[in-house]
Amino acid sequence: MLFEFIREAVRNLYRHKLRSFLTVLGIVFGIASVVSMVATGEGARRSILAQIEELGIRNIIINARKPPEEEDVQKAKQGYMLRYGLTLHDLRQIRKTIPIISEALPVHDLDSWIWFKSRRLEAKIRGVTPAYLKLLKLNPVLGRHLTIADGLARNRVCVVRRRVLSEARYLGDPLELDLKIGADYFRVVGVLPDISIQSHNRVVLGIGDRALEVYVPYETVVDRYGVITQKTSAGSSERTRVELHQIICTTSSEDLVLQAAQNIQTLLSKFHETKDYEVVVPLELLESRQRTQQVFNIVLPIIAGISLLVGGIGILNIMLASIVERTREIGIRRAVGASPWDITRQFLIETITLSTLGGVLGIAVGAAGVFILDANTDWQPTLTPWAVALALGISCLTGVVFGVYPAMRAAQMDPIKALRHD
Repeated sequence: MLFEFIREAVRNLYRHKLRSFLTVLGIVFGIASVVSMVATGEGARRSILAQIEELGIRNIIINARKPPEEEDVQKAKQGYMLRYGLTLHDLRQIRKTIPIISEALPVHDLDSWIWFKSRRLEAKIRGVTPAYLKLLKLNPVLGRHLTIADGLARNRVCVVRRRVLSEARYLGDPLELDLKIGADYFRVVGVLPDISIQSHNRVVLGIGDRALEVYVPYETVVDRYGVITQKTSAGSSERTRVELHQIICTTSSEDLVLQAAQNIQTLLSKFHETKDYEVVVPLELLESRQRTQQVFNIVLPIIAGISLLVGGIGILNIMLASIVERTREIGIRRAVGASPWDITRQFLIETITLSTLGGVLGIAVGAAGVFILDANTDWQPTLTPWAVALALGISCLTGVVFGVYPAMRAAQMDPIKALRHD
Protein backbone atom coordinates (compact mmCIF):
# COMPACT_ATOMS: atom_id res chain seq x y z
CA MET A 1 0.00 0.00 0.00
CA LEU A 2 2.81 2.40 0.92
CA PHE A 3 4.59 1.59 -2.32
CA GLU A 4 1.47 2.53 -4.26
CA PHE A 5 1.32 5.90 -2.50
CA ILE A 6 5.00 6.56 -3.27
CA ARG A 7 4.57 5.59 -6.93
CA GLU A 8 1.53 7.89 -7.17
CA ALA A 9 3.48 10.70 -5.54
CA VAL A 10 6.35 10.32 -8.01
CA ARG A 11 3.88 10.26 -10.90
CA ASN A 12 2.23 13.50 -9.73
CA LEU A 13 5.58 15.22 -9.30
CA TYR A 14 6.74 14.04 -12.73
CA ARG A 15 3.73 15.64 -14.38
CA HIS A 16 5.18 19.04 -13.40
CA LYS A 17 8.90 18.40 -13.77
CA LEU A 18 10.06 22.03 -13.98
CA ARG A 19 7.88 23.16 -11.10
CA SER A 20 9.05 20.26 -8.95
CA PHE A 21 12.68 20.99 -9.76
CA LEU A 22 12.38 24.68 -8.93
CA THR A 23 10.59 23.80 -5.71
CA VAL A 24 13.41 21.57 -4.44
CA LEU A 25 16.18 24.07 -5.27
CA GLY A 26 15.88 25.65 -1.84
CA ILE A 27 16.28 22.24 -0.21
CA VAL A 28 19.18 21.40 -2.53
CA PHE A 29 21.17 24.50 -1.61
CA GLY A 30 20.32 24.19 2.07
CA ILE A 31 21.45 20.57 2.27
CA ALA A 32 24.53 21.29 0.12
CA SER A 33 25.57 24.05 2.53
CA VAL A 34 25.08 21.69 5.49
CA VAL A 35 27.19 18.96 3.88
CA SER A 36 30.02 21.23 2.72
CA MET A 37 30.21 23.23 5.96
CA VAL A 38 30.14 20.13 8.16
CA ALA A 39 32.81 18.50 5.99
CA THR A 40 35.01 21.61 6.14
CA GLY A 41 34.62 21.91 9.90
CA GLU A 42 35.29 18.21 10.44
CA GLY A 43 38.36 18.32 8.21
CA ALA A 44 39.76 21.33 10.07
CA ARG A 45 39.02 19.67 13.41
CA ARG A 46 40.77 16.43 12.47
CA SER A 47 43.74 18.29 11.01
CA ILE A 48 44.35 20.45 14.05
CA LEU A 49 43.75 17.55 16.45
CA ALA A 50 46.28 15.38 14.62
CA GLN A 51 48.86 18.15 14.76
CA ILE A 52 48.20 18.93 18.42
CA GLU A 53 48.55 15.23 19.20
CA GLU A 54 51.87 15.28 17.34
CA LEU A 55 53.08 17.94 19.77
CA GLY A 56 51.82 15.74 22.61
CA ILE A 57 48.74 16.30 24.74
CA ARG A 58 50.75 15.68 27.92
CA ASN A 59 53.65 17.90 26.83
CA ILE A 60 54.48 21.49 27.77
CA ILE A 61 56.76 23.36 25.36
CA ILE A 62 58.82 26.27 26.70
CA ASN A 63 60.45 28.40 23.97
CA ALA A 64 63.11 31.07 24.34
CA ARG A 65 62.10 34.45 22.93
CA LYS A 66 64.18 37.55 22.29
CA PRO A 67 62.71 40.59 24.12
CA PRO A 68 62.20 43.57 21.75
CA GLU A 69 63.80 46.02 24.21
CA GLU A 70 66.99 43.95 24.29
CA GLU A 71 67.33 44.30 20.52
CA ASP A 72 67.36 48.08 20.88
CA VAL A 73 70.07 47.90 23.55
CA GLN A 74 72.20 45.66 21.39
CA LYS A 75 71.93 48.01 18.43
CA ALA A 76 72.93 50.97 20.59
CA LYS A 77 76.05 49.37 22.10
CA GLN A 78 78.95 47.97 20.11
CA GLY A 79 80.32 44.73 21.52
CA TYR A 80 77.28 44.24 23.74
CA MET A 81 76.40 40.58 24.35
CA LEU A 82 72.69 39.88 24.37
CA ARG A 83 71.67 37.30 26.95
CA TYR A 84 68.14 35.94 26.88
CA GLY A 85 66.10 32.79 26.85
CA LEU A 86 66.17 29.66 28.94
CA THR A 87 69.09 28.41 31.02
CA LEU A 88 70.37 25.17 32.44
CA HIS A 89 69.44 26.60 35.85
CA ASP A 90 65.81 26.80 34.66
CA LEU A 91 65.99 23.17 33.57
CA ARG A 92 67.42 22.04 36.91
CA GLN A 93 64.83 24.03 38.88
CA ILE A 94 61.96 22.56 36.86
CA ARG A 95 63.24 19.04 37.46
CA LYS A 96 63.87 19.73 41.15
CA THR A 97 60.84 21.74 42.27
CA ILE A 98 57.95 20.49 40.11
CA PRO A 99 57.54 16.79 40.93
CA ILE A 100 54.45 16.31 38.73
CA ILE A 101 56.69 16.82 35.68
CA SER A 102 58.00 13.39 34.86
CA GLU A 103 60.57 14.54 32.29
CA ALA A 104 62.19 17.82 31.22
CA LEU A 105 64.45 17.79 28.16
CA PRO A 106 66.88 20.45 26.88
CA VAL A 107 67.03 21.71 23.29
CA HIS A 108 69.75 23.97 21.89
CA ASP A 109 69.42 25.33 18.35
CA LEU A 110 72.50 25.97 16.26
CA ASP A 111 72.50 29.17 14.21
CA SER A 112 74.49 27.90 11.26
CA TRP A 113 74.02 27.04 7.62
CA ILE A 114 73.83 23.50 6.28
CA TRP A 115 75.71 22.72 3.09
CA PHE A 116 75.57 19.79 0.73
CA LYS A 117 78.29 20.24 -1.88
CA SER A 118 77.62 23.77 -3.19
CA ARG A 119 73.96 23.85 -2.17
CA ARG A 120 72.95 25.76 0.96
CA LEU A 121 69.97 24.39 2.91
CA GLU A 122 67.92 26.68 5.12
CA ALA A 123 67.17 24.06 7.74
CA LYS A 124 66.96 24.40 11.53
CA ILE A 125 69.61 22.50 13.45
CA ARG A 126 68.42 21.26 16.82
CA GLY A 127 70.64 19.78 19.49
CA VAL A 128 68.45 17.23 21.27
CA THR A 129 68.66 14.17 23.47
CA PRO A 130 67.43 10.73 22.32
CA ALA A 131 64.47 11.07 24.71
CA TYR A 132 63.31 14.17 22.79
CA LEU A 133 62.73 12.23 19.59
CA LYS A 134 60.90 9.48 21.46
CA LEU A 135 58.79 11.94 23.45
CA LEU A 136 57.54 13.67 20.29
CA LYS A 137 57.13 10.30 18.56
CA LEU A 138 59.61 11.18 15.83
CA ASN A 139 60.16 7.67 14.50
CA PRO A 140 62.59 7.24 11.59
CA VAL A 141 61.28 5.66 8.41
CA LEU A 142 64.87 4.80 7.56
CA GLY A 143 67.90 4.31 9.77
CA ARG A 144 67.88 4.82 13.53
CA HIS A 145 67.33 7.27 16.38
CA LEU A 146 70.07 9.24 18.06
CA THR A 147 71.48 7.28 21.00
CA ILE A 148 72.93 8.07 24.40
CA ALA A 149 76.27 6.77 23.11
CA ASP A 150 76.20 9.40 20.32
CA GLY A 151 76.00 12.15 22.93
CA LEU A 152 78.64 10.71 25.25
CA ALA A 153 81.08 10.28 22.36
CA ARG A 154 80.15 13.67 20.80
CA ASN A 155 79.49 11.86 17.53
CA ARG A 156 78.90 13.97 14.45
CA VAL A 157 75.68 12.27 13.40
CA CYS A 158 72.23 13.62 12.60
CA VAL A 159 68.65 12.62 11.92
CA VAL A 160 66.92 14.63 9.17
CA ARG A 161 63.48 15.21 7.76
CA ARG A 162 62.82 13.60 4.40
CA ARG A 163 62.30 17.03 2.86
CA VAL A 164 65.93 17.94 3.65
CA LEU A 165 66.99 15.22 1.21
CA SER A 166 64.72 16.59 -1.50
CA GLU A 167 66.00 20.13 -0.89
CA ALA A 168 69.56 18.81 -1.25
CA ARG A 169 68.47 16.95 -4.41
CA TYR A 170 70.22 13.88 -3.10
CA LEU A 171 69.27 10.65 -4.89
CA GLY A 172 71.64 8.16 -3.29
CA ASP A 173 71.46 6.19 -0.05
CA PRO A 174 70.45 8.72 2.65
CA LEU A 175 72.51 6.83 5.26
CA GLU A 176 75.65 7.59 3.25
CA LEU A 177 75.01 11.32 3.11
CA ASP A 178 77.31 13.80 4.88
CA LEU A 179 75.96 17.28 5.60
CA LYS A 180 78.32 20.14 6.38
CA ILE A 181 77.21 22.07 9.47
CA GLY A 182 79.53 24.97 10.17
CA ALA A 183 83.02 23.58 9.65
CA ASP A 184 82.11 19.97 10.48
CA TYR A 185 80.55 17.13 8.52
CA PHE A 186 77.68 15.15 10.06
CA ARG A 187 76.68 11.70 8.84
CA VAL A 188 72.93 11.08 8.40
CA VAL A 189 71.93 8.05 10.50
CA GLY A 190 68.13 8.39 10.32
CA VAL A 191 65.38 9.87 8.15
CA LEU A 192 62.10 11.15 9.59
CA PRO A 193 58.82 11.48 7.67
CA ASP A 194 57.78 14.92 6.51
CA ILE A 195 55.57 16.98 8.77
CA SER A 196 52.35 18.38 7.30
CA ILE A 197 51.46 21.26 9.61
CA GLN A 198 49.98 23.94 7.37
CA SER A 199 50.92 27.60 7.75
CA HIS A 200 47.57 28.74 9.21
CA ASN A 201 47.67 25.88 11.72
CA ARG A 202 51.22 26.80 12.72
CA VAL A 203 49.91 30.23 13.67
CA VAL A 204 47.20 28.61 15.82
CA LEU A 205 49.70 26.24 17.43
CA GLY A 206 52.30 28.93 17.99
CA ILE A 207 55.13 26.92 16.42
CA GLY A 208 57.54 27.49 13.57
CA ASP A 209 58.05 25.61 10.34
CA ARG A 210 59.22 22.14 11.34
CA ALA A 211 59.38 20.77 7.81
CA LEU A 212 63.16 21.38 7.51
CA GLU A 213 64.74 20.20 10.73
CA VAL A 214 68.03 18.43 11.42
CA TYR A 215 68.47 16.77 14.81
CA VAL A 216 71.98 16.31 16.23
CA PRO A 217 73.15 15.12 19.67
CA TYR A 218 72.72 17.86 22.27
CA GLU A 219 76.16 17.24 23.80
CA THR A 220 77.83 17.48 20.39
CA VAL A 221 76.29 20.88 19.69
CA VAL A 222 77.13 22.40 23.07
CA ASP A 223 80.65 20.93 23.18
CA ARG A 224 81.66 21.86 19.63
CA TYR A 225 79.85 25.17 19.13
CA GLY A 226 79.08 26.47 22.64
CA VAL A 227 76.16 28.70 23.56
CA ILE A 228 77.49 32.02 22.20
CA THR A 229 76.67 33.04 18.65
CA GLN A 230 78.46 35.86 16.86
CA LYS A 231 77.37 37.44 13.60
CA THR A 232 79.31 40.08 11.70
CA SER A 233 77.75 42.13 8.91
CA ALA A 234 78.36 45.60 7.45
CA GLY A 235 81.08 46.32 9.99
CA SER A 236 78.90 45.58 13.01
CA SER A 237 79.13 42.61 15.33
CA GLU A 238 76.23 40.90 17.07
CA ARG A 239 76.83 38.48 19.92
CA THR A 240 74.10 36.50 21.66
CA ARG A 241 74.19 33.96 24.46
CA VAL A 242 71.32 31.49 24.73
CA GLU A 243 71.89 28.38 26.78
CA LEU A 244 68.67 26.65 25.83
CA HIS A 245 66.26 27.53 23.05
CA GLN A 246 63.59 25.15 24.25
CA ILE A 247 62.64 22.89 27.14
CA ILE A 248 60.15 20.08 26.58
CA CYS A 249 58.31 18.93 29.69
CA THR A 250 55.84 16.10 30.06
CA THR A 251 53.55 14.83 32.78
CA SER A 252 52.32 11.35 33.59
CA SER A 253 48.65 12.33 33.12
CA GLU A 254 46.57 14.82 31.13
CA ASP A 255 44.94 15.94 34.37
CA LEU A 256 48.28 17.33 35.60
CA VAL A 257 49.19 19.32 32.48
CA LEU A 258 47.49 22.62 33.28
CA GLN A 259 48.71 22.58 36.88
CA ALA A 260 52.26 21.85 35.72
CA ALA A 261 52.10 24.67 33.17
CA GLN A 262 50.98 27.12 35.87
CA ASN A 263 53.82 25.97 38.14
CA ILE A 264 56.31 26.51 35.30
CA GLN A 265 55.00 30.02 34.68
CA THR A 266 55.33 30.85 38.37
CA LEU A 267 58.84 29.41 38.57
CA LEU A 268 60.22 31.09 35.45
CA SER A 269 58.74 34.48 36.36
CA LYS A 270 61.05 34.51 39.41
CA PHE A 271 64.21 34.13 37.32
CA HIS A 272 63.24 36.11 34.19
CA GLU A 273 62.43 39.77 34.74
CA THR A 274 61.99 40.24 31.02
CA LYS A 275 59.49 38.05 29.23
CA ASP A 276 62.14 36.17 27.26
CA TYR A 277 60.25 32.89 27.09
CA GLU A 278 56.83 31.57 26.11
CA VAL A 279 54.96 28.52 27.30
CA VAL A 280 52.95 26.54 24.74
CA VAL A 281 50.49 24.00 26.13
CA PRO A 282 49.01 21.75 23.41
CA LEU A 283 46.19 20.72 25.77
CA GLU A 284 45.12 24.38 26.14
CA LEU A 285 45.26 24.76 22.36
CA LEU A 286 43.05 21.69 22.06
CA GLU A 287 40.50 23.08 24.52
CA SER A 288 40.53 26.46 22.76
CA ARG A 289 39.96 24.74 19.43
CA GLN A 290 37.06 22.77 20.89
CA ARG A 291 35.44 26.00 22.14
CA THR A 292 35.81 27.48 18.67
CA GLN A 293 34.26 24.32 17.23
CA GLN A 294 31.30 24.68 19.58
CA VAL A 295 30.65 28.18 18.24
CA PHE A 296 30.87 26.81 14.72
CA ASN A 297 28.41 24.07 15.63
CA ILE A 298 25.92 26.70 16.80
CA VAL A 299 26.29 28.97 13.78
CA LEU A 300 26.07 26.12 11.26
CA PRO A 301 22.49 25.03 12.09
CA ILE A 302 21.36 28.66 11.99
CA ILE A 303 22.78 29.23 8.51
CA ALA A 304 21.51 25.90 7.22
CA GLY A 305 18.15 26.44 8.91
CA ILE A 306 17.61 29.70 7.01
CA SER A 307 18.23 27.95 3.69
CA LEU A 308 15.96 25.06 4.62
CA LEU A 309 13.27 27.45 5.84
CA VAL A 310 13.23 29.12 2.43
CA GLY A 311 13.08 25.72 0.74
CA GLY A 312 10.33 24.52 3.09
CA ILE A 313 8.22 27.61 2.40
CA GLY A 314 8.62 26.91 -1.31
CA ILE A 315 7.33 23.36 -0.81
CA LEU A 316 4.45 24.67 1.29
CA ASN A 317 3.38 27.14 -1.40
CA ILE A 318 3.61 24.63 -4.21
CA MET A 319 1.65 21.99 -2.31
CA LEU A 320 -1.11 24.50 -1.49
CA ALA A 321 -1.29 25.42 -5.16
CA SER A 322 -1.34 21.73 -6.06
CA ILE A 323 -4.29 21.14 -3.73
CA VAL A 324 -6.28 23.87 -5.48
CA GLU A 325 -5.48 22.33 -8.87
CA ARG A 326 -6.44 18.84 -7.68
CA THR A 327 -9.56 19.73 -5.71
CA ARG A 328 -11.82 17.70 -8.03
CA GLU A 329 -9.46 14.73 -7.79
CA ILE A 330 -9.66 14.91 -3.99
CA GLY A 331 -13.46 14.93 -4.20
CA ILE A 332 -13.50 11.86 -6.45
CA ARG A 333 -11.17 9.97 -4.11
CA ARG A 334 -13.37 10.80 -1.15
CA ALA A 335 -16.48 9.78 -3.10
CA VAL A 336 -15.12 6.31 -3.88
CA GLY A 337 -14.28 5.63 -0.24
CA ALA A 338 -10.94 7.28 0.57
CA SER A 339 -10.76 8.40 4.19
CA PRO A 340 -9.35 11.77 5.36
CA TRP A 341 -6.27 9.88 6.58
CA ASP A 342 -5.73 8.44 3.08
CA ILE A 343 -5.78 11.96 1.60
CA THR A 344 -3.45 13.25 4.34
CA ARG A 345 -1.02 10.41 3.78
CA GLN A 346 -1.05 10.88 0.01
CA PHE A 347 -0.07 14.55 0.12
CA LEU A 348 2.34 14.05 3.02
CA ILE A 349 4.17 11.35 1.06
CA GLU A 350 4.40 13.72 -1.90
CA THR A 351 6.06 16.45 0.18
CA ILE A 352 8.43 13.96 1.81
CA THR A 353 9.32 12.54 -1.61
CA LEU A 354 9.93 16.06 -2.92
CA SER A 355 12.12 17.06 0.03
CA THR A 356 14.00 13.74 0.02
CA LEU A 357 14.77 14.19 -3.66
CA GLY A 358 16.07 17.66 -2.83
CA GLY A 359 18.14 16.16 -0.03
CA VAL A 360 19.74 13.59 -2.32
CA LEU A 361 20.58 16.25 -4.92
CA GLY A 362 21.87 18.52 -2.13
CA ILE A 363 24.18 15.80 -0.84
CA ALA A 364 25.52 15.30 -4.37
CA VAL A 365 26.12 19.05 -4.81
CA GLY A 366 27.71 19.29 -1.36
CA ALA A 367 29.98 16.32 -2.06
CA ALA A 368 31.06 17.96 -5.32
CA GLY A 369 31.82 21.15 -3.38
CA VAL A 370 33.92 19.17 -0.90
CA PHE A 371 35.88 17.60 -3.77
CA ILE A 372 36.51 21.02 -5.34
CA LEU A 373 37.70 22.47 -2.01
CA ASP A 374 39.99 19.53 -1.43
CA ALA A 375 41.51 19.79 -4.91
CA ASN A 376 41.98 23.56 -5.08
CA THR A 377 42.68 24.74 -1.51
CA ASP A 378 44.91 23.85 1.46
CA TRP A 379 41.82 22.82 3.41
CA GLN A 380 41.20 19.15 4.00
CA PRO A 381 37.40 18.76 4.18
CA THR A 382 36.21 15.35 5.33
CA LEU A 383 32.83 14.01 4.27
CA THR A 384 31.62 11.66 7.00
CA PRO A 385 28.71 9.16 6.86
CA TRP A 386 27.04 10.80 9.85
CA ALA A 387 27.00 14.16 8.01
CA VAL A 388 25.30 12.54 5.00
CA ALA A 389 22.77 10.80 7.24
CA LEU A 390 22.12 14.05 9.13
CA ALA A 391 21.55 15.97 5.91
CA LEU A 392 19.17 13.34 4.55
CA GLY A 393 17.28 13.22 7.86
CA ILE A 394 16.93 17.01 7.90
CA SER A 395 15.55 17.04 4.36
CA CYS A 396 12.94 14.38 5.26
CA LEU A 397 12.01 16.30 8.42
CA THR A 398 11.57 19.45 6.34
CA GLY A 399 9.11 17.61 4.12
CA VAL A 400 7.13 16.44 7.16
CA VAL A 401 7.04 19.85 8.87
CA PHE A 402 6.01 21.79 5.79
CA GLY A 403 3.78 19.07 4.38
CA VAL A 404 1.48 18.54 7.36
CA TYR A 405 -0.61 21.69 6.87
CA PRO A 406 -1.30 21.21 3.12
CA ALA A 407 -2.10 17.51 3.70
CA MET A 408 -4.52 18.28 6.53
CA ARG A 409 -6.15 21.03 4.49
CA ALA A 410 -6.70 18.61 1.62
CA ALA A 411 -8.17 15.99 3.98
CA GLN A 412 -10.62 18.49 5.51
CA MET A 413 -12.25 19.40 2.19
CA ASP A 414 -15.98 18.81 1.83
CA PRO A 415 -16.30 16.01 -0.78
CA ILE A 416 -19.46 17.55 -2.30
CA LYS A 417 -17.87 20.98 -2.75
CA ALA A 418 -14.71 19.37 -4.07
CA LEU A 419 -16.69 17.47 -6.76
CA ARG A 420 -18.41 20.67 -7.89
CA HIS A 421 -15.09 22.51 -8.18
CA ASP A 422 -14.21 23.46 -11.77
